[in-house]
Amino acid sequence: MAIDLSKQKSIVGRSPSDIEKYGFEGSGYLGKVLMSRGEKPVLGRKIFIDLTRPHLVLVCGKRGFGKSYTMAVLMEEFARLPANIRNRISIIAIDTVGIFWSLKFPNRENQKELADWDLKPAETDVRVLVPKGKIAFYKEKGLPVSGTFTLKASELDAVEWMVLFNLTWKDPEGVLITRVVEEVKEKLGSYYGIDELIKAIKNDTESTKIVRQAMINRLNVAKTWGLIEKEGTRLREIAKPGTITVIDVSAYRQAIGVEGTRDIIVALVGKKLFEERMLFRKEEEIKHLKGQKRESAMPIVWMMIDEAHMFMPRDEKNLAMQVLLEWVRVGRQPGLSLLLATQRPNKLHPDAISQCDLFISHRMTSKPDIEAVSALRPSYMHQDFDHLYAEMPKSKGYALIIDDNSEKIWMIKVRPRFSWDAGVTASAFTK
Repeated sequence: MAIDLSKQKSIVGRSPSDIEKYGFEGSGYLGKVLMSRGEKPVLGRKIFIDLTRPHLVLVCGKRGFGKSYTMAVLMEEFARLPANIRNRISIIAIDTVGIFWSLKFPNRENQKELADWDLKPAETDVRVLVPKGKIAFYKEKGLPVSGTFTLKASELDAVEWMVLFNLTWKDPEGVLITRVVEEVKEKLGSYYGIDELIKAIKNDTESTKIVRQAMINRLNVAKTWGLIEKEGTRLREIAKPGTITVIDVSAYRQAIGVEGTRDIIVALVGKKLFEERMLFRKEEEIKHLKGQKRESAMPIVWMMIDEAHMFMPRDEKNLAMQVLLEWVRVGRQPGLSLLLATQRPNKLHPDAISQCDLFISHRMTSKPDIEAVSALRPSYMHQDFDHLYAEMPKSKGYALIIDDNSEKIWMIKVRPRFSWDAGVTASAFTK
């Protein structure tokens, strides 16, 4: 009798020992295996993905073939984990395009496709935070926003201020802001804002009037961003247990004069999360040694970054990169997972590619991009990447998965989203 593969299921990202111990508990439904190509490709067993252990996941694909869509599917699955597991995890998604707010709305347009997969439209509980200085735009357009976030001025060191204003150590303004930041920190500690920096610059006697005014002008512009304040958003307000937090940085995507703003947001959030998890991980291990539950006030963290090549570039310096490389290299031990999504893997730092344990790739046709990901080709892979991409159906949603945990390769179709997709290509049609 033939086996009905549609009723079979496998899990990626989970070790054989964890599969034996936990089965499919704490996993998310990712899609179905592609059995055959053609006009109507045949789909087989269901593929689930482990969401409980630290992972470095690389999601690739050319524009419009499902990269951000797959990120959203994973967020939907996190939101639907059992409460006892979900409350041990915090998801933080860096949204560079401003599309993940639509997770809040059910997908009414694809009801037929969802029904074919035995699924139904549903909203996903996500918290969308936008820069405080941009909240008026979101409210005016009726976009669903849960709150605002700001950065604490005292947490920016001199280097970060220089990156923010595109300055170097050689620039007179760079020398000035470095000196002033140190002076203000020494006098006021960790409670000061932009106004205190401006006051200190006005009183500086080592710089010229022109340099002082140039730096004051820059800081006055920074005040209009509504991003840097005395207080700043507390880390615990961002990394909440059982919560998916979308940090929308799309407002700073192309604005002139704020090129380093997104980098600093990612760098500061990533740095604080890393430091806090390293501390709380010690508490968890002590409890475990005493026979108690391995838990703490701070959940383990998944950080998901769209257009990751902007924050971890291959051949450029970037403030966020050093922080993210720490996540890549030692994040597993403290419980830090990183999902990096990019349509330009050839522009991504090679460590982000070589260290990933889960590779999910939608269709790619650019030779440099295919060559870049070929660096992760494992010994159990018997075909070159270009052959695998040639076998992949050309329509949206299909993906190649390479799983180091099970040492298996899958070609799948990602399941349809429960929630609304705001990432579809714009059109001149209004209906």
